[in-house]
Amino acid sequence: MRFEVLGPVRVRSDDGSVAPLAPRPRALLAALIASAGQLVSAERLIAELWPEGAPATAGPALQVHASALRKVVGDRLSSTAGGYALHAGELDADEFEATGDLGLWRGPAYEGGGGGPIVEAAAARLTELLLATRRDWVDRELAAGRPVLAELRAWVAAEPAAEPLVERLMLELHRAGRSADALDVFDATVAVLRSYETEAGPGLTALAAGIRRRDPTLDRPAPGLPGSRSRFIGRRAELDRAHALAGETRLLTVTGPGGSGKTRFAYELAREVATEYDTVVLVELAGYATADATRFAAAAGVRDEPGVTAIEALSRHLGNRRALLVVDNCEHVRAQAAATVDDLIGAVPGLRVLATSREPLGVPGEALWPLPGLTPADAVRLFGERVAAARGGTGLRPAELAPAAELCRRLDGLPLALELAAARLRSLPLAAVTGRLDELIGTAPLARHRTMRATIDWGHDLLDETQQALMARLSLFAGPFDADAAGRVQGADALDPLAQLRDRSMVGWDGTHYRMSETIREYAAEHLSTGDPARARFVALWLDRLATPPPPDGPAHTAWLASMAAAHPSVLAAIDWSLTAGDPADGLTLAAAMWWFWWISGQMAEGRGHLRRALDAAPSEPSAARARALRAAAALARNSGDLAEARRLGEQGLATFRLLDDRAGVLAALNNLLITAQGQGDYQDSLAYGFEALELAEAAGDARMIAAGLNNTAGTLRCLDRLDEAGPLFERALTAFRAIGEARGEAAALTNLGIVARRRGSAAMSGDYMRRSLAIYTELGITEGQLDAIEGLAQLEPPERALTLLAVAERERAALGSAIFTPDEVRDRDEAEKPPGPP
Repeated sequence: MRFEVLGPVRVRSDDGSVAPLAPRPRALLAALIASAGQLVSAERLIAELWPEGAPATAGPALQVHASALRKVVGDRLSSTAGGYALHAGELDADEFEATGDLGLWRGPAYEGGGGGPIVEAAAARLTELLLATRRDWVDRELAAGRPVLAELRAWVAAEPAAEPLVERLMLELHRAGRSADALDVFDATVAVLRSYETEAGPGLTALAAGIRRRDPTLDRPAPGLPGSRSRFIGRRAELDRAHALAGETRLLTVTGPGGSGKTRFAYELAREVATEYDTVVLVELAGYATADATRFAAAAGVRDEPGVTAIEALSRHLGNRRALLVVDNCEHVRAQAAATVDDLIGAVPGLRVLATSREPLGVPGEALWPLPGLTPADAVRLFGERVAAARGGTGLRPAELAPAAELCRRLDGLPLALELAAARLRSLPLAAVTGRLDELIGTAPLARHRTMRATIDWGHDLLDETQQALMARLSLFAGPFDADAAGRVQGADALDPLAQLRDRSMVGWDGTHYRMSETIREYAAEHLSTGDPARARFVALWLDRLATPPPPDGPAHTAWLASMAAAHPSVLAAIDWSLTAGDPADGLTLAAAMWWFWWISGQMAEGRGHLRRALDAAPSEPSAARARALRAAAALARNSGDLAEARRLGEQGLATFRLLDDRAGVLAALNNLLITAQGQGDYQDSLAYGFEALELAEAAGDARMIAAGLNNTAGTLRCLDRLDEAGPLFERALTAFRAIGEARGEAAALTNLGIVARRRGSAAMSGDYMRRSLAIYTELGITEGQLDAIEGLAQLEPPERALTLLAVAERERAALGSAIFTPDEVRDRDEAEKPPGPP
């Protein structure tokens, strides 16, 4: 028997039929269900069944109604001198609270169950739960990129005063380009609320105001794309036509001169169509000198894999998903970008590419979207908004509208030119601005690129000498930078001139970092002399910032990784200048310092290339920089699967550290060679490296290297099945890591002890080690370590479950580009994945 209150109150029998109940017995049923099995007195039930006032015969009548109800529910209804109780079995409300299944609802809660206080309270509670569940459902569906408008429309139509749902409906309508419909919903809700003699809440009112002013923070978030920093004005018709054209081709290239708004247009188009794709990947090529497949793979978060090309890795990563690849600023690496895009389109069936370039890429099947200037009306709107921002909220005055329209026409509706011109109105009247423009470009029509150039010239000429010098020097940054970095390259405090450049729209600001647009950066670079000392100061900045090793793990490491991802193109620019025009030793030092970023971000092939180039360019004499670079190159080679090259480089690095009498360097090199030789199956040399490293570390009292040496050497002993020797060394490593507070090392030692315990036949002890390791890795957020522990636990499970866990782990390792490396662990996995033999 099933009791249902999520709609009309009713009782369903096992065969699905609904038992008939008269209104009073149904009200009694509702009150008893709402009381959740508690005993309810006759007096309260009488008040529940006759809320408008009980008749004189209410007592006997209650008994009659209880008797009628008992005929339906049987002995689930009990009565005593103290009242009645219902012991309901299966109840739809309980199921809803447990599962959140919205499909259980058939109408208003407790419909037809009377209007007494017990039922009204229970119905109100369920209604609030329904609202919260619908809200959470909408948020989940939106996060997954699925449509929700139909459901929201229906729910708001039924409950027009449910403000949380109204807010979500308005926002979705606005994001669908239906802002007028969103405001109509708001007006309807306000009318309903006023009929209840109440007003709309501040959240709903603020949302309506944001929609009216087209607040950019209301734009739909698109994973993989940066958020809007200002309102996107105009180009509605172009977006619609470009959307239609993109649906007919695999590659759509937005073309136009610098400053025409290609990047912003492409981002807006990508945001609007993002829900049509399973994933969106942004590849920003500005600031990079290459556009090969490794650059695209890095942007997608795909790590290098031994023996797998970047195209193959990307293809496997994207699989059969529909993917949108946004490739921005292709013009300076056009040939390489075109080749990579062409390869990817051929390798990934569900891929569509949206590119921006000043010229076509020339890929077969490419569709072009030449981006025109803004329409006259939209150009004036944009100019007016930027004027208001420059004047502290004061927009164009009525008398300025006509000259503003003429200025916009003269600037060909180029967005960057309009922004630069608007910035001048902070200190100059509009007439002076237009007059100066006449002097620069005359009155005859110009090619659009010359108009943009003249506009930047004009803004540059109005800067003082200090501001011009800073603008030129900031072109050294190929990505974002902070105020301290600006001061370092300037060689003096840069806050005031930097603020002036920002006010004049020569430099952008996102709330945490500054950045130059590519068009202005190219212009500024032309004004930076070859011998400017800022170039050497730029290299020194990165030498200083990379001198401190990255945090080992945890949130600090995550923050460091994000900061280095942003700085990456600038560091590459510093390396390139050092190797070609500066001191190659500096380039070698920078490349060596970047190895950990290249490894952890999966860009090992790129890192190996930079290190190889730096080693070739720098002096061959032994130096600390050369030794560190050799060790870094060896580590990247090993993690790329090139063990022979890793061994060669590692031995060169060890020899260099020995010549320099660098004990710490020798220790690190020995440990790296230990692991490389282990991977090669050269266990004799691996142990020799390990025991020498342990001896040196113990002599130096280096606690961390003692712990690492114990753990690594024990690993080689385990590969040789010398478990009686490996186990005690792992125990000592565990104690040593705990003593110095290195949680990551502690987790690694626990995993290793778990493997030893399993091979010795102690499944319970092995599981305990693995679970403790998994807990630490989970707290640290280290995915590869978690996979190590999960694979160890899988070895303890029955075959079917073990295969499932190992398959999941292998899939995640492929996504990370982190294959199992240790030979005996590879053997264990292969053995576990073998199909069972015949009985």
